[in-house]
Amino acid sequence: MPNEQVPNSGGNNELPIRSDQPAVPAYGCSVYLRTDPQGFHGRVANLSGIQVTAESQREMLSQIVARFRNRLSEQLSSGEPPQWVDPPSPIETGETKLFLPIHL
Repeated sequence: MPNEQVPNSGGNNELPIRSDQPAVPAYGCSVYLRTDPQGFHGRVANLSGIQVTAESQREMLSQIVARFRNRLSEQLSSGEPPQWVDPPSPIETGETKLFLPIHL
C-alpha cells in the first residue's frame, strides 16, 4: 500500500497547515561555549547571570536550559518582561556561539 493516500478531514490529499492550538512561545537563548581541561563552560549572552561549568557539553547545556527557563518563568510570572541583555554580551576569544530556542 505504498501508493495509497489517506485523505485528511478536508477531503483532499494536502497536509493541514493550520491548527486551532494556541502558539507556544519560544525564547532565544544565546550561549557562548568554551572548553578547557577543567570541562565545558557556558554562559548566556542575552540574559545576565547564567554561567555553568560541567564535565560534558550535554550536561552543561542541560543546566543552561534549566536555569534559563527558571529565570524567564520567574520574571514572566511576576508580571515583568524578560530582562534581556541588549545588545548581548560580546563573544570572547576561544568561545563558540550556540543559539537555543527554548519553550517554557
